[in-house]
Amino acid sequence: MVSFHRWQGRARQLFFGATARQGYFAAADQVLISLTNFLATVMVARYATPTDLGVYAVGFSALTLTRNTMEGLVIQPLNVYGAGMGDDEFAAYASSTALIQFALACLTAAVSALGGWLLMQSGNDVAGPALFGLWFVLSFWQLQEFVRRLLYTRRRVLAAFINTLLGSLTRLGLLWWWGRAATLNGVRGLEAIGWGAVIALLAGLWANRRVWCWRSLSLPETWQRNWDFGRWMMGSTLANWISVEFYPVLTAGMVSFAAAGAYRAIQNLVAPIHALLRATDTFLTPRAAAGFQNEGAPAVRRVLRLIYIFNGLPVLALLGFALVFPRQILGFLYGETYLPYSPGVVLMAIFYALWFAYWPLQTVLKASRQSKPIFVANLLAIGLMFSLGLLAIRWWGVYGTLAGQILNAVAVNAVLWTAWRRLQVVWQHATSGAAGGHPNLASSDSKR
Repeated sequence: MVSFHRWQGRARQLFFGATARQGYFAAADQVLISLTNFLATVMVARYATPTDLGVYAVGFSALTLTRNTMEGLVIQPLNVYGAGMGDDEFAAYASSTALIQFALACLTAAVSALGGWLLMQSGNDVAGPALFGLWFVLSFWQLQEFVRRLLYTRRRVLAAFINTLLGSLTRLGLLWWWGRAATLNGVRGLEAIGWGAVIALLAGLWANRRVWCWRSLSLPETWQRNWDFGRWMMGSTLANWISVEFYPVLTAGMVSFAAAGAYRAIQNLVAPIHALLRATDTFLTPRAAAGFQNEGAPAVRRVLRLIYIFNGLPVLALLGFALVFPRQILGFLYGETYLPYSPGVVLMAIFYALWFAYWPLQTVLKASRQSKPIFVANLLAIGLMFSLGLLAIRWWGVYGTLAGQILNAVAVNAVLWTAWRRLQVVWQHATSGAAGGHPNLASSDSKR
């Protein structure tokens, strides 16, 4: 009877405890982000041309590139180091990091505006205006994403969800208004992201008002700390963008923007998987990092098991549904425009299944401060993309894009799973050494 009550208490804590409640809000937050991106793509596809959808898709890929740069230099160091800091120390660290983030936002916005202007001067009236208009989106979206992720680091997940809700409602409202007025195009689809970010940024600055501390700034120290950890992380995230997100950009350049739009339409069918994977990374990385600092290897092993157990079934169910009803889903969402591309759904489902196979490994490797294997894996994928991937796009167009991504995902899986197995051996030896009076490598790793 005692053991039953103990088991019941653990089950209640697992599903209804404070961490579980925050997990539900984190999942809801990522579902909202994914749903917003899904509906935005549907609106652009229905109210604009395939070329406009391609412009929107390539612009969205540029935002993903910026996010990956942020992840390495700002967000992941903030998650890993900030998770274990006290309030005063965190305030100084977060405020210094905020200034670094502001400088990054200004730099990327300036590069975007200059690049767009140069393209327009050369006569490019498709990519030029889109790139120039991104300066507005890049400026405010980065800052809004920073303050939202700051809330996650301090475990204020409900506040992060409310922040996302404000930005999403603004964005979808503008898209609906422009669509009804027949003025929606690819560039305006991107502008809606920027206006949503403006509203959410104002709310996020207020929600974090107790964090800002401008008297104890340590910019050189903060930059060095973030760079020491984040250089491999930034390299890996940028390499991941090139090996995954750059494929549609190549498709736009080698085939057409309309072909990139078709890719985006197919990808949108399985977009909800992003909600699960992003929720996993955003919510669990700081917790896994704190657990590794306190408990060592067992903490990250436990996190990895939970990710595969709780995410595996919905991911497989969604991919299976898309595989069984590809034409029906494409017709329901977009009409007849993208029906000829329904065979690509099979390739997209295979790619996403392989993506899910290695995504949780990235979370636990980052939490245990082992970001180099992620960089190496994606570097290998880049090599494959600029060799076999380019040939595949040239031969098969959109289907070649998907085939190249599948090849990249296989390569990344091979490298990360090999690195994870080797890490287990190191931890095992460290544990044995600790039992014999030697230092525990897993514990000392967290202090480096």
